[in-house]
Amino acid sequence: MTLGTKALFAAYSQLQTTSNNIANANTPGYSRQSVQLATAGSGYSSAGYMGRGVTVATVTRASNLFLSSQALATGSAAAADGVRRDLLAQLEKVFVGGASGLGSAATQIFNAFADVAANPADLAARQAVLGKLEDFASLGRSASDQIESLQTQLVHDVTVGVAEVNKLAGELAKLNSSIAAATSRGHKPNDLLDQRDELVRQIGRQVEVHSLIGPDETASLFVGSGQTLVLGQSANRLQLQADPLDASRVTLGVNIGGQLTPLTTEAIGQGLIGGMMRFQDQDLAEARNRLGQWVVGLGSALNAQQALGLDLAGQAGSPLLRFGEPLALAAAGNARDGSGNALSTLTLSVSDASALKASDYRLQADPANLGRYIVTRLTDGQVFQPVADGEPFDGLSVQLNGAGLQPGDSFTLKAVGQAAASLSLLLKNPQALAAASAVTGLVHPANLGNASIAALGIDSLPVGGFQAISLVFSNDAGNYEFFDASGIRLGDGVFQPGQPIRIDGIALSLNGLPRTGDRLLLAPTTQPAASNGNALRFDRMAELRLIDGQSAGDAFAYAMADVGVRMQGASASAANSTAVASRAQNELKSTVGVNLDEEAARLIQFQQSYQAAAKMLQAAQSMFDAVLNLSR
Repeated sequence: MTLGTKALFAAYSQLQTTSNNIANANTPGYSRQSVQLATAGSGYSSAGYMGRGVTVATVTRASNLFLSSQALATGSAAAADGVRRDLLAQLEKVFVGGASGLGSAATQIFNAFADVAANPADLAARQAVLGKLEDFASLGRSASDQIESLQTQLVHDVTVGVAEVNKLAGELAKLNSSIAAATSRGHKPNDLLDQRDELVRQIGRQVEVHSLIGPDETASLFVGSGQTLVLGQSANRLQLQADPLDASRVTLGVNIGGQLTPLTTEAIGQGLIGGMMRFQDQDLAEARNRLGQWVVGLGSALNAQQALGLDLAGQAGSPLLRFGEPLALAAAGNARDGSGNALSTLTLSVSDASALKASDYRLQADPANLGRYIVTRLTDGQVFQPVADGEPFDGLSVQLNGAGLQPGDSFTLKAVGQAAASLSLLLKNPQALAAASAVTGLVHPANLGNASIAALGIDSLPVGGFQAISLVFSNDAGNYEFFDASGIRLGDGVFQPGQPIRIDGIALSLNGLPRTGDRLLLAPTTQPAASNGNALRFDRMAELRLIDGQSAGDAFAYAMADVGVRMQGASASAANSTAVASRAQNELKSTVGVNLDEEAARLIQFQQSYQAAAKMLQAAQSMFDAVLNLSR
């Protein structure tokens, strides 16, 4: 009867555990449990050692530390790649092609100037140019707004993710306390351990963590390069703050006992937060700078060309577009006065818009060259050293204001990142459009050669303004001299077919060949309404290399292609990492999860065991009844 009772209890425990497995087959994080049986020992008799039945030793849960670690790591990677892919899909909409894109808007500006060149006095054609410029400015601001909206959304999502991690870390610390107390009783609390692993998985989806399971089954979590997030029954907090080197970005740190330890994007690693931080620091920053580089390069070229021409009133052209100036941001840790103002400030200016790079820079004092700086281009790590005040690098120059740089001082140089945010049309009067060339060229009617003026462009404005200049060819070989209005000889040169003649900021291109004694006259324009020279130069700007060695169209196409390539790479990475994470999760589930077919088979097996144990009790009762009947 004792043996039957023990067997019945063991079978009942197995039935109960199997039923619990079936009930929790779809519970997230649940691990299969099984009853561990042990013999109850044996007793000695004259006939030998007789068994005393079975006992339930404990109930265990299926686990695999290696597969759990793999599932945690691959899940973090999949989350990071997935969120970066989704954000890049939104960023891709900023750099669109076709008629609604910025590239098309620039082309339409050049085409509108061609109409002005055909009829420079037509106010409708001039107004059309201003309309195209306004469209361009509006699209540029819209693109900048979309980028900044992505930044705002990213900060919000990271903030939510950080709050989620801190909440889960606090729950894990409390759960560790319960686990330690339960483990001290001699058996492992299986359900609590499942909850522990599920909390670790949820935290790992947000940020890459490394877990360590202690002897008491409590989980300790570490982020970054080993900073503690959860240790036993205590939890630290992740904290979001403005980047001390660039206030336009956010950074992450771990608050350990009131001391904030910064985490770099590389240290954060994977997870949703890691993917978003990588998008901020790499993809979004690159896109912002690409857009700014394009706006500054094209806008500066348009303004420069406008300044070289004359409007309908005969005045030099005023700027067409306004865009954001380059910024030099002092790091939060720079030396400051009693009012909190930085002791040193920098003025950053553009020296050559066509040479600007799509990058931010870090400037620090050069310890080997007093009064000079080390400038690092952040996109590729290119170092410029030493750099002096006013010395150009990548189309930029800096000027130190106030006291000299103090030890540890640094500046973030944002050359083009803010340019598109304030892009706007300055010129509102179509009559002020400088379509006329400042100089008019005439061919003397008595010339013997067939040379004619093919193009007359202005490269720069002389300090004293243009004067009338006579160009006289000395021989048929193309030698020439040029004189001012008083007949004073100003210089000479040799004409080379296909190459312009450059005189005092004027680029004169000829068709045909001059003969000895042929004369050309260059004089300031007196009838700007009849001149289209500067409008023609505007029209030809579509072919010029205005932006880092590329035309405006090619530069915008490159920006679109760059985002597109990033998107393709992110999509491929997300697909691969999702497949790897799914495979790792399936392997873990197949090892520790519940298989309903197996549990159903076990249910029948344990049911038969239970019935057999009940039969033992029934047999014992019959035997006992038989013994009692002997006394009657």
